[in-house]
Amino acid sequence: MLATAFLSMWISNTATAMMMVPILLAIIYQFEQLKSDGAMDQFIIGLLLAIAYSASVGGLATLVGTPPNLSFARIYQIYFPDAAEISFAQWFIFAMPIAMTMFVMIWAYLYFFFVKSSIDIDVSVSRRLLEKMKDSLGPMRYEEKIVAWIFGGLSVLWMTRADINIGFFTLPGWSSIFGQPTYINDGTVAISMAVLLFIIPSKTSPTRFLMDWKTAEDIPWSIILLFGGGFALASGIKESGLSAWIGNQLVWLSDVHPIVVILSICILMTFLTELTSNTATVETILPVMAGLSIHLDVNPLLLMLPVTLSGSLAFMLPVATPPNAIVFGTNRLRIAHMVRAGFWLNMIGIIVVTLMCYYWGQWVFGLN
Repeated sequence: MLATAFLSMWISNTATAMMMVPILLAIIYQFEQLKSDGAMDQFIIGLLLAIAYSASVGGLATLVGTPPNLSFARIYQIYFPDAAEISFAQWFIFAMPIAMTMFVMIWAYLYFFFVKSSIDIDVSVSRRLLEKMKDSLGPMRYEEKIVAWIFGGLSVLWMTRADINIGFFTLPGWSSIFGQPTYINDGTVAISMAVLLFIIPSKTSPTRFLMDWKTAEDIPWSIILLFGGGFALASGIKESGLSAWIGNQLVWLSDVHPIVVILSICILMTFLTELTSNTATVETILPVMAGLSIHLDVNPLLLMLPVTLSGSLAFMLPVATPPNAIVFGTNRLRIAHMVRAGFWLNMIGIIVVTLMCYYWGQWVFGLN
């Protein structure tokens, strides 16, 4: 879970699950050789769910971790162009405690329901087995080390690009040393670091580079079209006045305590995205929340943040999030397993997001 959540912070949670599931299946196969009587089935289900859930939770921590986060940042800018930018570091400060809280709760839940209730595992045998598989990988190659350095550099540049307000003082970001810091954003950093992969040669194949366009063609570019369609939809809802009209219809919510409104949003989003694409759902609901915040005269982040976070915390059904669908595709667990485990995790997620957005959000973003 730690490995999956950490990777999901920096690359798509879908890609993380796609990488981790084959590794886990190889480990599961070795475990099944030790005990082939089906006694470990419960434990295996817990391992698969751990990959799916930790990929979703890890993606919460950074703006690039999951598509709904990126959609939120752009739609917020579309509706409120004069508002202060939500930087990579500011989002990390806000979302990391939420991700850590959910991570610990999910781990404890899966442990008590899928590990303690299953057969005892010979730890010494398991450790020797995993160490043997690790040794077979061999030492890190030159190319792997270079990519790791670029990956680390990208993370540092993202975190330190914009000013970081720590309360009693502000740590200036490196973009401020340029004449036009507004021209430099997280996308600029990402593209600059990616270009390095196309110009650094490989030692294994001297005629090739770390990355080539033939490989880049396999990137799922359709997700870019999904983002673009969502942004176009948000702009259309804004320019047509639909978001303002919907917000005006819900103006009666001004008499309701904000924490109740946030709780209602979390419940709606969590169970709605169980049946629909979380990215498409977030991109549809965010413009409505932006319009509603104007009519309620509240900070839009108070309503838009719960929508964004709850869109990634649906654990019950395979269609809820891509990691759920990927582990379900292994054919080693049934929908009933996911529903039983996911319902209570959904409820935990609703409570955590509601409390953290209302209380922690006030400190990080100055909400009132």
